[in-house]
Amino acid sequence: MKTYIFLFLFCSYFSAYSQDFNDIDLKEIPQEIENINAAILKEPNGDNYYLRGYYYYQIKNYPKAIADYDKAISLNPNNYKFYYSKGNTNIKLKEYKQAIDCYTKCIALNNNLQKVYFNRAYSKTMINDAKGAIDDYSKSISINPKYLQAYQNRGIIKQKLNLHKEAIQDFDKVIEINPKFVEAYQNRAISKALVNINAKSDFDQVVGLSPEDPEAYYNRAIYFINFKIKGDYCSDLKKAVSLHFDPSIELLAKYCKK
Repeated sequence: MKTYIFLFLFCSYFSAYSQDFNDIDLKEIPQEIENINAAILKEPNGDNYYLRGYYYYQIKNYPKAIADYDKAISLNPNNYKFYYSKGNTNIKLKEYKQAIDCYTKCIALNNNLQKVYFNRAYSKTMINDAKGAIDDYSKSISINPKYLQAYQNRGIIKQKLNLHKEAIQDFDKVIEINPKFVEAYQNRAISKALVNINAKSDFDQVVGLSPEDPEAYYNRAIYFINFKIKGDYCSDLKKAVSLHFDPSIELLAKYCKK
């Protein structure tokens, strides 16, 4: 009898990069920009250009934001915040190498900011520098040992590198910090399964935390089928189908004919 191996659906998206925002009504920004324009005429200093760049960033005019951050840097090249904000804007433009350069300059001026290492790690991930990203997430964690998103992202990278035991340790930490973080249970379950550690309780936890997520039922069914674990995979597949998850239809027809 032919054996079929079906793939798990990984929760492989990364937590977004860290940003700093002040409460501001977007409707007020055009007037704020006019005010800053007047201020720049009187005092064309780095702080004023930086503030205008921040407002342009808020209204998603990223090229103008970059231009103002560049001007601010030219006037005051020792302000780490200018490089950090420019790096964030580069990420919005998907210019990840430029973002990395900005964060590196920021770190040279202030090497104790968890969010800068986190954002540089995120940018390195986007250019497939897995080792560099892991190193930066580790540095971010060393600054803030409770940085949940850094553990989660580092675990996902390790999982993709088939470093499942190390990934499990990161997902353990995420769950310790937030016991209801469903994606960590899902990814930990998959890594456990792939190194032959019993993962049923984690798959059960995912279903319990996300009862309307069809992928939770689908992945548990895959676990039962692939690893010949005793469990009601037919009920899981039926539930996934009822939640309109089409990949479950073929498996349901193949394994649950009665």
